[in-house]
Amino acid sequence: MTQIRQLLNDKSAFQTVEPPCPYFGTCGGCALQDLNYADQLALKHQRLLRIFGALDPSLTLELVPLEDPWRYRNKAELTFGADGLGYHAARSFWRIVDLDDCLLLPEAASRVVRDVRELTRKTGQPSYNPRTHQGFFRYLVIRHSRATGKLLVCLMTSQGERGPIEAIGEELMRRHPAVSSVYWGITSKLADIAVPDELFLLRGESYLEDRMGPFTVRLHPFTFLQPTTRQAERMYEQIAQWVSASPQGAAWDLYCGIGVIAFYLSSRFRTIYAIDAEERNLELGRMNAQANQIPNVQFHLGKVEDVLANKRFWLGEAQPDAVVMDPPRSGLHPRVIAALLAARPRQLICVSCNAQTLVRDLQLLMSGFPRYRLRDVVAFDSFPHTPHVEALALLERS
Repeated sequence: MTQIRQLLNDKSAFQTVEPPCPYFGTCGGCALQDLNYADQLALKHQRLLRIFGALDPSLTLELVPLEDPWRYRNKAELTFGADGLGYHAARSFWRIVDLDDCLLLPEAASRVVRDVRELTRKTGQPSYNPRTHQGFFRYLVIRHSRATGKLLVCLMTSQGERGPIEAIGEELMRRHPAVSSVYWGITSKLADIAVPDELFLLRGESYLEDRMGPFTVRLHPFTFLQPTTRQAERMYEQIAQWVSASPQGAAWDLYCGIGVIAFYLSSRFRTIYAIDAEERNLELGRMNAQANQIPNVQFHLGKVEDVLANKRFWLGEAQPDAVVMDPPRSGLHPRVIAALLAARPRQLICVSCNAQTLVRDLQLLMSGFPRYRLRDVVAFDSFPHTPHVEALALLERS
Protein backbone atom coordinates (compact mmCIF):
# COMPACT_ATOMS: atom_id res chain seq x y z
CA MET A 1 0.00 0.00 0.00
CA THR A 2 2.95 2.36 0.58
CA GLN A 3 3.89 2.19 -3.09
CA ILE A 4 0.28 2.85 -4.11
CA ARG A 5 0.20 5.92 -1.87
CA GLN A 6 3.47 7.08 -3.42
CA LEU A 7 1.98 6.65 -6.88
CA LEU A 8 -1.06 8.72 -5.95
CA ASN A 9 1.20 11.41 -4.49
CA ASP A 10 3.17 11.47 -7.74
CA LYS A 11 -0.03 12.37 -9.61
CA SER A 12 0.51 15.99 -8.62
CA ALA A 13 3.19 16.28 -11.32
CA PHE A 14 0.59 15.71 -14.03
CA GLN A 15 -2.28 17.83 -15.27
CA THR A 16 -5.65 16.39 -14.33
CA VAL A 17 -8.61 15.98 -16.68
CA GLU A 18 -12.34 15.64 -16.12
CA PRO A 19 -12.98 11.94 -15.36
CA PRO A 20 -15.78 10.47 -17.49
CA CYS A 21 -17.14 8.29 -14.67
CA PRO A 22 -19.71 10.02 -12.42
CA TYR A 23 -18.59 7.84 -9.49
CA PHE A 24 -14.93 8.92 -9.60
CA GLY A 25 -13.72 10.00 -6.18
CA THR A 26 -16.54 8.17 -4.44
CA CYS A 27 -15.94 4.66 -5.77
CA GLY A 28 -12.67 3.10 -4.67
CA GLY A 29 -12.00 1.47 -8.04
CA CYS A 30 -10.28 3.92 -10.43
CA ALA A 31 -7.84 6.23 -8.66
CA LEU A 32 -6.12 7.42 -11.87
CA GLN A 33 -9.14 8.23 -14.01
CA ASP A 34 -8.51 11.97 -13.67
CA LEU A 35 -5.31 11.61 -15.75
CA ASN A 36 -5.30 11.10 -19.49
CA TYR A 37 -4.16 7.63 -20.47
CA ALA A 38 -0.71 8.68 -21.70
CA ASP A 39 0.00 10.31 -18.33
CA GLN A 40 -1.26 7.23 -16.49
CA LEU A 41 1.27 5.15 -18.42
CA ALA A 42 4.07 7.64 -17.70
CA LEU A 43 3.23 7.62 -13.99
CA LYS A 44 3.19 3.83 -13.79
CA HIS A 45 6.41 3.52 -15.80
CA GLN A 46 8.12 5.97 -13.45
CA ARG A 47 7.03 3.90 -10.45
CA LEU A 48 8.16 0.61 -12.02
CA LEU A 49 11.61 1.99 -12.81
CA ARG A 50 11.93 3.12 -9.19
CA ILE A 51 10.97 -0.33 -7.86
CA PHE A 52 13.00 -2.44 -10.29
CA GLY A 53 15.96 -0.10 -9.94
CA ALA A 54 16.76 -2.03 -6.75
CA LEU A 55 17.74 -4.92 -9.02
CA ASP A 56 19.38 -3.02 -11.86
CA PRO A 57 19.55 0.81 -11.96
CA SER A 58 20.29 0.67 -15.70
CA LEU A 59 17.21 -1.42 -16.49
CA THR A 60 15.08 -0.21 -19.37
CA LEU A 61 11.57 -1.47 -18.88
CA GLU A 62 8.77 -1.62 -21.42
CA LEU A 63 5.19 -0.94 -20.29
CA VAL A 64 2.74 -2.32 -22.85
CA PRO A 65 -0.44 -0.20 -23.11
CA LEU A 66 -3.98 -1.38 -23.78
CA GLU A 67 -5.36 -0.04 -27.07
CA ASP A 68 -8.81 0.70 -25.66
CA PRO A 69 -8.62 1.36 -21.90
CA TRP A 70 -12.39 1.20 -21.38
CA ARG A 71 -14.77 -1.74 -20.81
CA TYR A 72 -11.87 -4.17 -20.80
CA ARG A 73 -12.65 -6.42 -17.82
CA ASN A 74 -13.91 -9.95 -18.40
CA LYS A 75 -15.01 -10.42 -14.78
CA ALA A 76 -16.62 -8.31 -12.07
CA GLU A 77 -17.33 -8.97 -8.39
CA LEU A 78 -19.83 -6.53 -6.92
CA THR A 79 -21.04 -6.31 -3.33
CA PHE A 80 -24.56 -5.85 -1.97
CA GLY A 81 -24.91 -3.36 0.86
CA ALA A 82 -27.36 -1.05 2.55
CA ASP A 83 -26.48 1.59 -0.05
CA GLY A 84 -27.13 -0.64 -3.05
CA LEU A 85 -25.08 -2.88 -5.36
CA GLY A 86 -21.62 -1.91 -6.53
CA TYR A 87 -18.04 -1.50 -5.33
CA HIS A 88 -16.68 -0.41 -1.98
CA ALA A 89 -16.44 3.32 -1.50
CA ALA A 90 -12.99 4.86 -1.42
CA ARG A 91 -11.34 4.39 1.99
CA SER A 92 -14.38 2.56 3.35
CA PHE A 93 -14.96 -1.08 4.20
CA TRP A 94 -18.61 -0.60 5.12
CA ARG A 95 -20.06 1.66 2.43
CA ILE A 96 -21.04 0.45 -1.05
CA VAL A 97 -21.32 2.81 -4.04
CA ASP A 98 -24.56 2.01 -5.87
CA LEU A 99 -23.59 1.73 -9.57
CA ASP A 100 -25.74 2.03 -12.66
CA ASP A 101 -22.73 1.55 -14.93
CA CYS A 102 -19.03 0.76 -14.62
CA LEU A 103 -16.91 2.00 -17.52
CA LEU A 104 -14.51 -0.92 -17.06
CA LEU A 105 -17.25 -3.51 -17.70
CA PRO A 106 -18.88 -4.45 -21.00
CA GLU A 107 -22.17 -2.61 -21.41
CA ALA A 108 -24.07 -5.91 -21.38
CA ALA A 109 -22.65 -6.65 -17.91
CA SER A 110 -23.74 -3.25 -16.58
CA ARG A 111 -27.26 -3.86 -17.87
CA VAL A 112 -27.34 -7.12 -15.91
CA VAL A 113 -26.15 -5.28 -12.78
CA ARG A 114 -29.06 -2.83 -13.03
CA ASP A 115 -31.61 -5.62 -13.45
CA VAL A 116 -30.15 -7.70 -10.61
CA ARG A 117 -30.46 -4.68 -8.31
CA GLU A 118 -34.12 -4.27 -9.32
CA LEU A 119 -34.98 -7.96 -9.01
CA THR A 120 -33.26 -8.50 -5.66
CA ARG A 121 -35.00 -5.47 -4.16
CA LYS A 122 -38.37 -6.84 -5.24
CA THR A 123 -37.80 -9.98 -3.15
CA GLY A 124 -37.84 -7.93 0.06
CA GLN A 125 -34.76 -9.80 1.30
CA PRO A 126 -32.13 -7.55 2.91
CA SER A 127 -28.55 -7.15 1.80
CA TYR A 128 -25.86 -8.58 4.06
CA ASN A 129 -24.57 -6.30 6.81
CA PRO A 130 -20.87 -7.00 7.56
CA ARG A 131 -21.19 -5.36 10.99
CA THR A 132 -24.05 -7.53 12.25
CA HIS A 133 -23.46 -10.51 9.92
CA GLN A 134 -27.16 -10.48 9.11
CA GLY A 135 -28.82 -10.32 5.69
CA PHE A 136 -29.24 -12.43 2.56
CA PHE A 137 -27.76 -10.97 -0.63
CA ARG A 138 -23.95 -10.73 -0.57
CA TYR A 139 -22.21 -10.65 -3.96
CA LEU A 140 -22.83 -10.58 -7.69
CA VAL A 141 -20.19 -12.17 -9.93
CA ILE A 142 -20.37 -11.67 -13.71
CA ARG A 143 -18.06 -13.16 -16.33
CA HIS A 144 -18.02 -12.02 -19.96
CA SER A 145 -16.71 -13.96 -22.96
CA ARG A 146 -14.98 -11.77 -25.51
CA ALA A 147 -15.21 -14.62 -28.02
CA THR A 148 -18.96 -15.24 -27.82
CA GLY A 149 -20.40 -12.18 -26.05
CA LYS A 150 -22.07 -14.51 -23.53
CA LEU A 151 -22.36 -13.80 -19.81
CA LEU A 152 -22.18 -16.05 -16.76
CA VAL A 153 -23.96 -14.69 -13.67
CA CYS A 154 -23.54 -15.91 -10.09
CA LEU A 155 -25.58 -14.56 -7.18
CA MET A 156 -24.02 -15.18 -3.79
CA THR A 157 -26.12 -15.17 -0.63
CA SER A 158 -26.24 -16.35 2.93
CA GLN A 159 -28.11 -19.60 3.60
CA GLY A 160 -31.75 -19.24 2.55
CA GLU A 161 -34.55 -20.28 0.24
CA ARG A 162 -33.73 -21.30 -3.31
CA GLY A 163 -37.02 -20.07 -4.80
CA PRO A 164 -36.28 -16.32 -5.02
CA ILE A 165 -32.91 -16.98 -6.65
CA GLU A 166 -34.49 -19.37 -9.16
CA ALA A 167 -37.01 -16.68 -10.09
CA ILE A 168 -34.29 -14.05 -10.52
CA GLY A 169 -32.29 -16.41 -12.72
CA GLU A 170 -35.29 -17.16 -14.90
CA GLU A 171 -36.08 -13.46 -15.35
CA LEU A 172 -32.46 -12.55 -16.11
CA MET A 173 -32.28 -15.13 -18.88
CA ARG A 174 -35.60 -13.89 -20.27
CA ARG A 175 -34.43 -10.26 -20.34
CA HIS A 176 -30.85 -10.92 -21.44
CA PRO A 177 -30.28 -13.47 -24.23
CA ALA A 178 -26.52 -13.04 -23.67
CA VAL A 179 -26.82 -14.63 -20.20
CA SER A 180 -25.99 -18.28 -20.82
CA SER A 181 -25.50 -19.45 -17.20
CA VAL A 182 -26.94 -18.54 -13.81
CA TYR A 183 -25.33 -19.90 -10.64
CA TRP A 184 -26.20 -19.58 -6.97
CA GLY A 185 -23.42 -19.53 -4.40
CA ILE A 186 -24.00 -19.86 -0.66
CA THR A 187 -21.46 -18.60 1.84
CA SER A 188 -21.33 -18.46 5.63
CA LYS A 189 -17.92 -16.76 5.69
CA LEU A 190 -17.60 -13.66 7.86
CA ALA A 191 -14.71 -12.34 5.77
CA ASP A 192 -15.49 -10.06 2.83
CA ILE A 193 -14.51 -12.56 0.15
CA ALA A 194 -16.63 -13.84 -2.72
CA VAL A 195 -15.86 -17.54 -2.36
CA PRO A 196 -18.84 -19.87 -1.85
CA ASP A 197 -19.15 -22.83 0.49
CA GLU A 198 -21.70 -24.36 -1.89
CA LEU A 199 -22.33 -23.67 -5.58
CA PHE A 200 -25.37 -24.64 -7.66
CA LEU A 201 -26.06 -24.25 -11.37
CA LEU A 202 -29.62 -22.93 -11.62
CA ARG A 203 -30.01 -22.41 -15.35
CA GLY A 204 -28.09 -22.72 -18.59
CA GLU A 205 -24.62 -24.01 -19.42
CA SER A 206 -22.33 -25.32 -16.70
CA TYR A 207 -19.42 -23.22 -17.98
CA LEU A 208 -18.68 -20.08 -20.01
CA GLU A 209 -16.56 -20.61 -23.12
CA ASP A 210 -13.99 -18.02 -24.18
CA ARG A 211 -10.78 -17.86 -26.20
CA MET A 212 -7.28 -17.08 -24.98
CA GLY A 213 -5.08 -16.72 -28.05
CA PRO A 214 -5.42 -19.94 -30.07
CA PHE A 215 -6.96 -21.86 -27.17
CA THR A 216 -10.54 -22.47 -26.11
CA VAL A 217 -11.05 -22.06 -22.37
CA ARG A 218 -14.06 -23.07 -20.31
CA LEU A 219 -14.68 -21.12 -17.13
CA HIS A 220 -16.71 -21.55 -13.96
CA PRO A 221 -17.79 -18.56 -11.83
CA PHE A 222 -14.69 -18.59 -9.62
CA THR A 223 -12.02 -19.86 -12.00
CA PHE A 224 -8.90 -17.70 -11.95
CA LEU A 225 -8.21 -16.01 -15.27
CA GLN A 226 -6.41 -12.74 -15.96
CA PRO A 227 -9.23 -10.14 -16.04
CA THR A 228 -8.03 -8.34 -19.19
CA THR A 229 -8.09 -10.88 -22.00
CA ARG A 230 -6.02 -8.99 -24.60
CA GLN A 231 -3.22 -8.17 -22.18
CA ALA A 232 -3.19 -11.73 -20.87
CA GLU A 233 -2.70 -12.99 -24.43
CA ARG A 234 0.22 -10.61 -24.87
CA MET A 235 1.79 -11.77 -21.59
CA TYR A 236 1.52 -15.42 -22.53
CA GLU A 237 2.90 -14.74 -26.01
CA GLN A 238 5.87 -12.99 -24.37
CA ILE A 239 6.45 -15.97 -22.08
CA ALA A 240 6.40 -18.38 -25.04
CA GLN A 241 8.83 -16.10 -26.90
CA TRP A 242 11.26 -15.99 -23.96
CA VAL A 243 11.28 -19.72 -23.26
CA SER A 244 13.98 -21.76 -24.95
CA ALA A 245 12.38 -24.85 -26.48
CA SER A 246 13.47 -28.25 -25.18
CA PRO A 247 11.48 -30.89 -27.12
CA GLN A 248 12.73 -33.69 -24.87
CA GLY A 249 12.62 -31.65 -21.68
CA ALA A 250 10.10 -30.56 -19.07
CA ALA A 251 8.67 -27.27 -17.84
CA TRP A 252 6.69 -26.34 -14.74
CA ASP A 253 3.64 -24.08 -14.59
CA LEU A 254 3.30 -23.16 -10.91
CA TYR A 255 0.04 -21.71 -9.53
CA CYS A 256 -1.34 -22.80 -12.88
CA GLY A 257 -5.06 -22.04 -12.48
CA ILE A 258 -6.76 -23.68 -15.46
CA GLY A 259 -3.41 -24.20 -17.21
CA VAL A 260 -3.43 -21.52 -19.92
CA ILE A 261 0.31 -20.82 -19.57
CA ALA A 262 0.96 -24.56 -19.80
CA PHE A 263 -0.99 -24.64 -23.06
CA TYR A 264 1.19 -21.87 -24.50
CA LEU A 265 4.30 -23.91 -23.56
CA SER A 266 2.97 -27.29 -24.65
CA SER A 267 4.51 -27.29 -28.14
CA ARG A 268 7.97 -26.48 -26.80
CA PHE A 269 8.47 -29.28 -24.24
CA ARG A 270 7.85 -32.99 -23.92
CA THR A 271 5.85 -32.53 -20.72
CA ILE A 272 4.44 -29.61 -18.76
CA TYR A 273 3.85 -30.18 -15.03
CA ALA A 274 1.09 -27.83 -13.85
CA ILE A 275 0.45 -27.37 -10.11
CA ASP A 276 -2.44 -25.66 -8.34
CA ALA A 277 -4.13 -25.92 -4.94
CA GLU A 278 -7.72 -25.69 -6.28
CA GLU A 279 -9.34 -28.90 -7.50
CA ARG A 280 -11.92 -26.94 -9.54
CA ASN A 281 -9.13 -25.27 -11.48
CA LEU A 282 -7.51 -28.59 -12.29
CA GLU A 283 -10.79 -30.17 -13.36
CA LEU A 284 -11.29 -27.36 -15.85
CA GLY A 285 -7.62 -27.52 -16.84
CA ARG A 286 -7.95 -31.17 -17.80
CA MET A 287 -11.20 -30.44 -19.66
CA ASN A 288 -9.57 -27.55 -21.52
CA ALA A 289 -6.47 -29.59 -22.37
CA GLN A 290 -8.69 -32.27 -23.88
CA ALA A 291 -10.77 -29.70 -25.80
CA ASN A 292 -7.59 -28.22 -27.28
CA GLN A 293 -6.03 -31.63 -27.98
CA ILE A 294 -3.06 -31.01 -25.70
CA PRO A 295 -1.98 -34.39 -24.27
CA ASN A 296 1.32 -33.42 -22.63
CA VAL A 297 0.16 -31.33 -19.65
CA GLN A 298 0.08 -33.18 -16.32
CA PHE A 299 -1.98 -31.49 -13.60
CA HIS A 300 -1.02 -31.94 -9.94
CA LEU A 301 -3.18 -30.92 -6.98
CA GLY A 302 -1.67 -29.29 -3.91
CA LYS A 303 0.00 -26.21 -2.52
CA VAL A 304 3.05 -25.53 -4.65
CA GLU A 305 5.38 -25.54 -1.64
CA ASP A 306 4.06 -28.95 -0.56
CA VAL A 307 4.26 -30.58 -3.99
CA LEU A 308 7.80 -29.33 -4.58
CA ALA A 309 8.91 -30.44 -1.12
CA ASN A 310 8.78 -34.00 -2.46
CA LYS A 311 12.01 -34.29 -4.44
CA ARG A 312 10.71 -37.42 -6.13
CA PHE A 313 8.31 -35.13 -7.97
CA TRP A 314 11.05 -33.31 -9.83
CA LEU A 315 14.05 -35.62 -9.91
CA GLY A 316 14.31 -37.46 -13.20
CA GLU A 317 11.94 -36.73 -16.07
CA ALA A 318 10.15 -33.93 -14.23
CA GLN A 319 13.34 -31.93 -13.59
CA PRO A 320 12.56 -28.66 -15.37
CA ASP A 321 14.39 -26.77 -18.07
CA ALA A 322 12.07 -23.82 -17.49
CA VAL A 323 9.68 -22.75 -14.74
CA VAL A 324 6.87 -20.22 -15.11
CA MET A 325 5.06 -19.05 -11.99
CA ASP A 326 2.14 -16.71 -11.31
CA PRO A 327 1.87 -16.65 -7.50
CA PRO A 328 -0.62 -14.68 -5.39
CA ARG A 329 0.11 -11.03 -4.53
CA SER A 330 2.03 -12.14 -1.44
CA GLY A 331 4.66 -13.75 -3.67
CA LEU A 332 6.60 -17.00 -3.45
CA HIS A 333 6.72 -19.14 -0.32
CA PRO A 334 10.31 -19.52 0.98
CA ARG A 335 10.05 -23.29 0.42
CA VAL A 336 9.21 -22.68 -3.24
CA ILE A 337 12.31 -20.51 -3.65
CA ALA A 338 14.43 -23.23 -2.03
CA ALA A 339 12.95 -25.89 -4.32
CA LEU A 340 13.54 -23.76 -7.42
CA LEU A 341 17.20 -23.29 -6.54
CA ALA A 342 17.55 -27.02 -5.90
CA ALA A 343 15.88 -27.91 -9.22
CA ARG A 344 18.28 -25.61 -11.17
CA PRO A 345 16.13 -24.82 -14.23
CA ARG A 346 17.85 -22.88 -17.01
CA GLN A 347 15.10 -20.26 -17.03
CA LEU A 348 12.73 -18.82 -14.44
CA ILE A 349 9.84 -16.59 -15.50
CA CYS A 350 7.85 -14.78 -12.83
CA VAL A 351 4.43 -13.17 -13.35
CA SER A 352 3.14 -10.77 -10.71
CA CYS A 353 0.59 -8.03 -10.10
CA ASN A 354 2.70 -6.83 -7.14
CA ALA A 355 6.00 -5.33 -8.27
CA GLN A 356 7.36 -5.08 -4.72
CA THR A 357 6.97 -8.75 -3.86
CA LEU A 358 8.23 -9.67 -7.33
CA VAL A 359 11.45 -7.71 -6.76
CA ARG A 360 11.84 -9.29 -3.31
CA ASP A 361 11.51 -12.80 -4.79
CA LEU A 362 13.86 -12.01 -7.68
CA GLN A 363 16.48 -10.76 -5.22
CA LEU A 364 16.26 -14.02 -3.27
CA LEU A 365 16.59 -16.11 -6.43
CA MET A 366 19.47 -14.01 -7.75
CA SER A 367 21.40 -14.19 -4.47
CA GLY A 368 21.08 -17.96 -4.06
CA PHE A 369 22.97 -20.83 -5.67
CA PRO A 370 23.05 -21.43 -8.55
CA ARG A 371 23.25 -17.80 -9.58
CA TYR A 372 20.50 -16.36 -11.73
CA ARG A 373 20.78 -13.18 -13.79
CA LEU A 374 17.96 -10.82 -14.64
CA ARG A 375 17.63 -10.84 -18.43
CA ASP A 376 14.47 -8.83 -19.04
CA VAL A 377 11.39 -7.24 -17.47
CA VAL A 378 8.22 -6.34 -19.36
CA ALA A 379 5.13 -4.82 -17.73
CA PHE A 380 1.58 -4.79 -19.07
CA ASP A 381 -1.03 -2.18 -18.27
CA SER A 382 -3.76 -4.72 -17.60
CA PHE A 383 -5.71 -2.37 -15.30
CA PRO A 384 -6.04 1.09 -16.90
CA HIS A 385 -7.28 3.89 -14.60
CA THR A 386 -6.06 1.98 -11.52
CA PRO A 387 -2.57 1.99 -9.93
CA HIS A 388 -1.99 -1.68 -10.81
CA VAL A 389 0.05 -3.41 -13.52
CA GLU A 390 1.15 -6.95 -14.35
CA ALA A 391 4.90 -7.56 -14.68
CA LEU A 392 6.94 -10.37 -16.20
CA ALA A 393 10.57 -11.02 -15.30
CA LEU A 394 12.98 -13.44 -16.98
CA LEU A 395 15.87 -14.95 -15.01
CA GLU A 396 18.50 -17.20 -16.59
CA ARG A 397 20.99 -19.42 -14.80
CA SER A 398 24.53 -18.08 -14.96
